[in-house]
Amino acid sequence: MRKFLTAIAAIAGVILGAILLSGCKAATQEKAKSALEKAQNLAPSEAQMIEALKVALTDGAEGAAASLAKSGGFTKSAYKIPLPSEAAAIEKNIKLVPGGEKLAADTTERINLAAEAAATKAAPIFAKAIKDMSVKDAAGILRGGDNAATEYLRAKTGGDLRAAFKPEIKSALNAPIALGVSAQSSWDTLTNAYNTTANSIVGKAAKLTPVKTSLEDFALDKALDAMFSEVAKSEAEVRADPLSSAKSVVRNVFSYAKTMK
Repeated sequence: MRKFLTAIAAIAGVILGAILLSGCKAATQEKAKSALEKAQNLAPSEAQMIEALKVALTDGAEGAAASLAKSGGFTKSAYKIPLPSEAAAIEKNIKLVPGGEKLAADTTERINLAAEAAATKAAPIFAKAIKDMSVKDAAGILRGGDNAATEYLRAKTGGDLRAAFKPEIKSALNAPIALGVSAQSSWDTLTNAYNTTANSIVGKAAKLTPVKTSLEDFALDKALDAMFSEVAKSEAEVRADPLSSAKSVVRNVFSYAKTMK
């Protein structure tokens, strides 16, 4: 009798376990189905994806411009523009040039002030460049790396943006900053003084090489690199923490993209 009851209990246990297991599987399947339906409901539309990217990029561009255009945006930041690399020889031998050290310091300051001035004028142009974006581009950007949108923007608008920035940089470099002196005139005075020394008997004996660098192109490259770097930072922040954005469409689209990776 005892063996019979034990067998019955064992069978009951197996049956109960099967029932519980079946219930667990059903619950798991139900959760999976619910999660799938939820994901499908949360999936942004094509229009929302493009809107979110444009909003995020525009916010990033405006933030970058504000950061770089403020006083000290270049002159007192990690983006401070040094003299062109070709001027390394000037800095190394600056004491050979009468008043050279002050000329070098003045030129560096004016280059950075010019970049700050250009940022205030060029930022709106940068924002307007964010216009055309296909659905395929948007989907790829959302699933891309932390700077996928920034790199897309650089690739698609870099040429046009450079052309738009150039007159602003040129104007800023040639605009009198203090005592009628501009960054361009400071650079010309500095390089001419150095090249005169480099071409002299003393300079040739010291094997000095004349400097030939476009200050305009150099400052333009540095200003654009700084702008894109700031945009990339903004993009990375939105991707890492979508809920930090004040715009609901950005929060929703980037949150969804984060779950799909």
